[in-house]
Amino acid sequence: MKNIWQIVFFACAALHLLGIIANVDLLIMATKPLLMPSLMLWLWQDGKGVSPKLRNAWLIGLTFSTLGDILLMGSGSLFFLLGLSAFLLTHISYISGTTQGFAGSGFLKRHPGWALPFVLTPVLMLSWLWVGIPSGMRIPVTIYALVINTMVASVVNLKGRLSSPVFISMATGALLFMLSDSLIAINKFGHPFEGERLAVMVTYIVGQWLLTRSVIRSAV
Repeated sequence: MKNIWQIVFFACAALHLLGIIANVDLLIMATKPLLMPSLMLWLWQDGKGVSPKLRNAWLIGLTFSTLGDILLMGSGSLFFLLGLSAFLLTHISYISGTTQGFAGSGFLKRHPGWALPFVLTPVLMLSWLWVGIPSGMRIPVTIYALVINTMVASVVNLKGRLSSPVFISMATGALLFMLSDSLIAINKFGHPFEGERLAVMVTYIVGQWLLTRSVIRSAV
């Protein structure tokens, strides 16, 4: 059945979000580790025509995302740093896929002014959160902020190489993924807000789905 794994993903996502809303920890813990593997299986099944470098990089990235999801269910600084490391590898994998999976000069090389937001965003975010970040986490968090902005920039760099609908979908997914991580940082480092858990997972789930869908559709 075509798109069966996308349907499985939607079912897991719905149950996971329901678990958050209803505060059912067992449902949350049971469904979270299934989210990214279902996207991997969807990409594996329906992404046969995708550039091998792009497809493989995304499969690796989704594998690290699965690991990150599991690690971040733990409590304490160690699990947070290990989860951060797993998602760092996710973003590096995505950067590898977007830079090696397409040939030709990129949009940012032709329009370098568009790179400015990806320089300013981590500077402004880190300046705002810096006091609340424990000293032992400042270097890892800084590296992570720079890498995730590089990931988004690498997607923006594909403008003109992808069809407009696919590019918009991929760019939106990358921005939502970055927003999800930003919400985690905002909540953890001194600016907690109500509904953070739901907001983080909605942006993460939609972002990863849009990114994966865009990779599959890049072959069309």
